[in-house]
Amino acid sequence: MDLLQLEHFLAVVDERTFTRAAERVCRTQSAVSQSIKKLEEEIGAPLFARDVHDVSLTEAGRVLADYARRMVHLRDQAVRQVSELKSLKAGTLAIAAHESAAVYLLPAALRTYLQMFPDINVKIYRSRLNEIPRQVMDREVDVGFVKDEPAFHELEWVDVHADELVCIASPRHPLAGCADVRVRDLGAEQFILHHLCNSTAEAVLRLFERHATNCRIVAELWSFENIKSFVQEDVGLAFVPGITVRRELLDGVLVRLPLRELAVPRRTIMTYREHGSLSGAARELIKIVRAFNWERGPTLPAAVRATAVTRGPRALRPAAVGIPGPRQE
Repeated sequence: MDLLQLEHFLAVVDERTFTRAAERVCRTQSAVSQSIKKLEEEIGAPLFARDVHDVSLTEAGRVLADYARRMVHLRDQAVRQVSELKSLKAGTLAIAAHESAAVYLLPAALRTYLQMFPDINVKIYRSRLNEIPRQVMDREVDVGFVKDEPAFHELEWVDVHADELVCIASPRHPLAGCADVRVRDLGAEQFILHHLCNSTAEAVLRLFERHATNCRIVAELWSFENIKSFVQEDVGLAFVPGITVRRELLDGVLVRLPLRELAVPRRTIMTYREHGSLSGAARELIKIVRAFNWERGPTLPAAVRATAVTRGPRALRPAAVGIPGPRQE
């Protein structure tokens, strides 16, 4: 039994004559009759009562007609869904990212993406850095954002953003107005760290050790937003990626201490699995991220910009971008 036989069968059911059914499916009457005959042989029962002038269904025919309609409908639905995926009229894009990328880096790029492809459902998973390459490898997500080049040879990667670690303080802090701050000036200060950013904590502790200065940690928090709040309330100083405090530094609610010895660059790398079944939705995100200017916004070809203008601007709706979890960074 194949779908073509079922289409011929349903045409006879609907048209009630083999002649009109053959015209509907663009086949000869004998071809449709042979198709129905083979179907009856496979079913093991007659589908039509042929002892009357009108074609009428047998009991077996009535049962098969119900299932046949559903099967053909599912076939059509599957073809339509695949077509929509190819044209980006539907689909899902799964992204795994560490906190600073998920919260502070990706929204601007995703706003551009969703202006161009508003029917794609975007899901962002906050994951531990060491888990993200495996998630991409196992196709749990389409794209991952990490800090270092992935060890898996099957993964492609590209640098997308360069940042650095900064030392922040409340504008009321005694060191806030200093033109030059040294590590040895911070020995009596209290510090707040992100308890999931082990690489940052290690870099900071090594810096203090090199200058024979104590680093007094009084709090370890679970997000950069929490850390910024604590610093604003004069609980202590903190070392955070520059991108996480860009707004607060511009608004003057936090200040950056000019710590001369602090030189800790931070990379954000986009990784993906090129070989295999990388979706069209993922490919379009990769194009946008590659061309994105994180200071000024997207730098896209004219044809791509025209697509975004044609579809019109759209705010980043909460329903469009889901952040399930979170899986902790």
